[in-house]
Amino acid sequence: MVNTRSIHADKTPVRIHFIEEWAERRNLKQADIVREIGADKGLVSRWFDGTVPKGEYLEKLAALFGTDIHGLFRHPDDDWLAKLFRDKSEADRERAIDMLKLFFQKDRTGTDG
Repeated sequence: MVNTRSIHADKTPVRIHFIEEWAERRNLKQADIVREIGADKGLVSRWFDGTVPKGEYLEKLAALFGTDIHGLFRHPDDDWLAKLFRDKSEADRERAIDMLKLFFQKDRTGTDG
């Protein structure tokens, strides 16, 4: 049996990230990213196809988009929520989640509101 892990060990795995959405949010085209962070245009194109950048480029992309590395793996619309909870205690987070659950629960008739 062929061990595919060893065959592909040197390749960057394809994972879900939101680089394309972050670029769109910042009105940046692939050529802008190439110019701003000094990456090869073929490399940037592969990122837009889903390949995960290496660490050095993750840092540069995060700085360019105004987020952190973890933010690149969240949709830009969701980034505010992560920032909101970042410095909160576990108890504060649990209270906020409980409040949100109450806010979004269905009423007794089974409809929202």
